[in-house]
Amino acid sequence: MRGCSATASSRRRREKALIRQCAARGAGSSVPAAIVLLLLAAAAGPAAAQQAPDGNPLRNAYFGELHVHTNWSLDAYRNGNFEGPEVAYRFGRGEPVAGPDGGAQVQLRVPLDFMAVTDHDVWLGQIQACNDAGDPAYDTPTCRDLRQIRVSGPSRDTLSPRPAWSTLTSWRFGIPLPDICGGRGSGPQNRCIEHARHMWHEIQRNADAFYEPGRFTTFAAFEWSAMPPGAGHMHRNVIFRGGQIPEWGGSAIEMGHLPERLWEWLEAACTGDCQALSIPHNTNWSQGVAFAPRNTDGTNFTREGLERRAAAEPLVEIFQVKGSSECYAGLGTADEECNFETYHAACPPDQEPSWEQDEGCAFAADYVRNAWKSGLTVEAEYGVNPFKYGVIAATDDHSSRPGAADEPAFVTRMGSRPAPHAANPGGLAGVWAEENTREAIFDALRRRETFGTSGPRIRVRLFGGWNYPDDLHTRRDMVEEAYRSGVPMGGDLPPAGGDGPRFVVWATKDAGSANLQKVQIIKGWADGETTHEQVYDVACADGLTPDPGTRRCADNGAGVDLSDCSYSGDLGAAELATTWTDPDFDPAQRAFYYARVLENPTCRWSTHRALAAGTPIFEPSTVKERAWSSPIWYTPAGR
Repeated sequence: MRGCSATASSRRRREKALIRQCAARGAGSSVPAAIVLLLLAAAAGPAAAQQAPDGNPLRNAYFGELHVHTNWSLDAYRNGNFEGPEVAYRFGRGEPVAGPDGGAQVQLRVPLDFMAVTDHDVWLGQIQACNDAGDPAYDTPTCRDLRQIRVSGPSRDTLSPRPAWSTLTSWRFGIPLPDICGGRGSGPQNRCIEHARHMWHEIQRNADAFYEPGRFTTFAAFEWSAMPPGAGHMHRNVIFRGGQIPEWGGSAIEMGHLPERLWEWLEAACTGDCQALSIPHNTNWSQGVAFAPRNTDGTNFTREGLERRAAAEPLVEIFQVKGSSECYAGLGTADEECNFETYHAACPPDQEPSWEQDEGCAFAADYVRNAWKSGLTVEAEYGVNPFKYGVIAATDDHSSRPGAADEPAFVTRMGSRPAPHAANPGGLAGVWAEENTREAIFDALRRRETFGTSGPRIRVRLFGGWNYPDDLHTRRDMVEEAYRSGVPMGGDLPPAGGDGPRFVVWATKDAGSANLQKVQIIKGWADGETTHEQVYDVACADGLTPDPGTRRCADNGAGVDLSDCSYSGDLGAAELATTWTDPDFDPAQRAFYYARVLENPTCRWSTHRALAAGTPIFEPSTVKERAWSSPIWYTPAGR
């Protein structure tokens, strides 16, 4: 296989002939021909596709980071990150840089294919004002204190009374800072707004400076950092395709912390050649607001508003440093894999959504799988599904180190040592695109042909159709046929054309991580106003097959030696693939299907740290790293 990949990379003009040659070679080996074909399209890497003028029509897997902060974000600056977007871009494209604490150099194991720096909107102007010696705010006590952080060092206490933090955090909630900004509103009297406009141009300039089509794709972006009164985390990362980009439209503060106003601004300002995506994240921190069956201000949905929301937000960030937003065991699901990297405890049954608690808690409406189910019933009522999300994952790194998601290397985040129960290294975004350019990557994000991982570079593909042959996953023309007679992840199945939809799913391991244990397909459906879900194991390693009653495979016995974090290398699989038919399909019921890929267990980052420090091991001591595909949806004819 290595020879096939290398030849394909160096001789793109012979791509079609080579694919046939390598696929035929794979047909006589232990690797299915379809896997050979997919590895040519994916594992051969970005370089192969970039030499072709039209890219790879079968599409390549690209990995990236769409959520990282630099010293332009106050929370990062306050915690000791004094490095800007230039360092983040250099690190993302694979260069070694100094560690977050100024120590030994660090470097990504594999460079990112694409990224965006997403500094917080609400602090851009304030930080600029406090560091501009010519600004009237420069000598104010708050600004002097902010600059003093460089001298005295960061505060490690997140509840620190440090004036620069408490004062500027109050601005985040809409309390004016006349000594820094000079006034409120969006006019010239508000110096912070003027500074933010300048910084928005600098964000675009940096993204353009580091963009290398065919090698490293960058996007202009920012994090819209809303915290509505009485609600939780409503942040979104706003990503622009490139070309025409609107002038700065104000932060979440000027928009009243209402996502509806963000979507209205994008609709009004991003016109012509402008294209943008708003990607919600940390919905597990939303205190029951993220996917509530009403608008943020408590008013009822309208079809117009839902259409605007659906157009602005085709994706959701399902996993990052502050936990998983896929699902939570006991909150709408009994899935045993929904205990993975949870952050908050579940809310009491009578708890109302609120951000008044010190720590917060988890509501059912915080989780993406529940949103997918809720979207089916909202669509039945309004004719629009506002929760039709594809998925990505990210790190939310605050140390200018995008994509640093390896468990063994996770030591610091935001300049401080993370609490073992409350953090993880975060994940990566994956897309299937023809080439590594802004246009191709953004279009893949828009059509939801995306996936997310908890850190490893697991590749996963999911297609759905009505007439796929049972052996499609073994055929050399699997990808062409899957596209020709079906839809990829992120798409909509056409009306029922058979006894049940068929799905072809394929996954391959990260060469630097553990083997794959299984691939699951999770189905959600609506029976009237009642929603349901079912988890199916569809491809299991080591010759295991699902039990007809539980629909699960037995555990393959893979384990971890907690004395040194070595793990089973002789169990599991490098690739898993199958063609699966829904055995419980009802053509009258709306439904969605997505794939989840699980690795064999490995040591959690906290275990690596405990072994290095000689301290007790925190539970859970191990994790099953994973990947999630975007769903495929089914809507009955005439609905």
